[in-house]
Amino acid sequence: MSSSRYLEILEESGLNLLVFSGGEIVFSSGSRGIMPLIEAIDGLDRGGFGELVTADRIVGRAAALLNIHLGVSEVHAMLISAGAKEMLHKYGIVFQFREETDAIKLKDGVIFCPFERLVQGISDPEEAYVKVKAKLGEM
Repeated sequence: MSSSRYLEILEESGLNLLVFSGGEIVFSSGSRGIMPLIEAIDGLDRGGFGELVTADRIVGRAAALLNIHLGVSEVHAMLISAGAKEMLHKYGIVFQFREETDAIKLKDGVIFCPFERLVQGISDPEEAYVKVKAKLGEM
């Protein structure tokens, strides 16, 4: 899609997730997978900031639901899934992306990411957060 200043900053940083408020980075993480979003949800004082914008490498349905739970107004993704676009659109979240895929798959290209599978049929961000956090606790 279009070029995003947020994605350019993400690329330059070498990190996996950046959260911005008022154009400033208020959270960053180099953790892999869905973990950075859980860290942001648990670590940010969401009342202390204006509108939040995330820049993430991969945004599937699970990540989209976690972004909604975080209360973001915009999501910028290097790669976005059709399910993520559907959720962000449903909740009125502005999004930009570079590449689109039907679903987020594991490195072997075959199996759905376990978190994508976990949130199939879930459209409540709070429920998605609770399930993802519990699954991470088991891993």
